[in-house]
Amino acid sequence: MSFLWAIITGFVLSLILKSGWGFFLGLFIGPMLYRKFCHAITQQKTEANPQLYLMVVFEVLGHLSKAKGVITRDDINLARQFMDQLQLNDDKRKLAEASFNRGKASDYPLQARLRELYNQYRLRPDVLNVFCEQLIQVALVDGVLHPKEQAILFIVAQEFHIPQQQMAMYIQMMMGSYHFQQQQYQQRQHGGYNNYQPRSSESDLKNAYRILGISPSAEITEIKRAYRKLMNEHHPDKLVSKGLPKEMLEAAKKRAQEIQAAYDLIKTSRGFK
Repeated sequence: MSFLWAIITGFVLSLILKSGWGFFLGLFIGPMLYRKFCHAITQQKTEANPQLYLMVVFEVLGHLSKAKGVITRDDINLARQFMDQLQLNDDKRKLAEASFNRGKASDYPLQARLRELYNQYRLRPDVLNVFCEQLIQVALVDGVLHPKEQAILFIVAQEFHIPQQQMAMYIQMMMGSYHFQQQQYQQRQHGGYNNYQPRSSESDLKNAYRILGISPSAEITEIKRAYRKLMNEHHPDKLVSKGLPKEMLEAAKKRAQEIQAAYDLIKTSRGFK
């Protein structure tokens, strides 16, 4: 879309300035105008319904828990741990709990609520991608993705106009994230890499590649490109400027730190800077 704005701006400026230079100037100015437009529209919609992201994310978490059958104490504790991670105040915590319970209802309008969120953030796909990752991360907290949970995640992808292949990639990346976290915890328990089994360090490296969404055989240029892209998409300050609620900032920071840790491990293994 920004490319289209660049072309249109270039064409308009070339007519106004009556010079071919106007077209090239438009190619430079157009994307900046598009970003400002996206920011203004997203800000306007977010201000109209500032709690929508928080509400829908916990509604869908409740819906995911219910999809597996009977909601267990572990499911409830999981939602509460996520609230703790987000450092929600009392009012936001009550809102999150009510949203989680709403999502458990048999008549919960999943697709309608997802469309509502999509319409608010349709010009900010990075925010919608983070929403997907956060859902997957919580669904994978036990290391297993139930088929019914996966089906719901693909409904999310459909309503957000995200290709199924891309959602499948997000699932693989977050699965790598889960195992990476588990192995890092075990390493701390065993005193670090020096006292840890070689097989586990190899598994660590494999999951580091999965976090970046690339193959272990990827060229260095591809590794760096994937890292820069992910860090740009998950930079907390940029996400907040794009409309991500501040309550979700801690989760975004944690994800960015994890991407950095995975990249650092790959750099050490491959011996590049």
